[in-house]
Amino acid sequence: MRDEPRDNGHDSHSPSWPTSKTPTPYEIFDQAKSAPYSKKTFYELVKLYHPDRHHHTSHLHGTISQTAKLERYRLVVAANDILSDPAKRRAYDLYGSGWGGKDDMHNNYREADKAWRSRAGSAAYNGTWEDWERWYEQQRADGKKQDPLYMSNGMFVASIVMFVLIGGWGQASRAGSHGMHLIEMQEKKDSHISEDMWKRKKEKAYLTREDRVENFLRQREGWAQSPVNDSHMPR
Repeated sequence: MRDEPRDNGHDSHSPSWPTSKTPTPYEIFDQAKSAPYSKKTFYELVKLYHPDRHHHTSHLHGTISQTAKLERYRLVVAANDILSDPAKRRAYDLYGSGWGGKDDMHNNYREADKAWRSRAGSAAYNGTWEDWERWYEQQRADGKKQDPLYMSNGMFVASIVMFVLIGGWGQASRAGSHGMHLIEMQEKKDSHISEDMWKRKKEKAYLTREDRVENFLRQREGWAQSPVNDSHMPR
């Protein structure tokens, strides 16, 4: 479901906002996950929630606070960054990366670990060499009884311990590297949005409010330098 904007006659086509407390990029732009991305709704939402447009669109927001409007604007820009980039969109579709904060990424790790532990035949709960022997037997594709291993119990246990340590270290390194990469992507995205908003404020001394909104769309989305109006809106 989506909130319906109030209109005063000339904004009857303004897009609504999803009612979900944590909307996804697809919900924000009201499009199916399998559909190709169109920037039409993005342009409309920018004109609706851009900080320099708040005094012009107050009749559409009802009692929404200034902070809520800025947060919606941030989400609109972030959602566009993801869906307009095929690589980022695929990463989001597969792992949820690039959307939300660090808590969301930790949740993804916990879900992945939970899925690994609950998978049939998982070695997650092997604690003794007897467990590993049983696990090895189960993994044998032909189902035949394991041939005797001519190795002392001490050597076998030492080999298993070494295998576990190496495997655990490798998994921890990969998880840590991937986690740092996701955090860096999130920080770069937030920094880019903050810098963009700072530039918009700096322009107040030189441009009118309408000029700033149109200048934002030209710089970010490559619009032509001619004035922006509804007839030029992408379809």
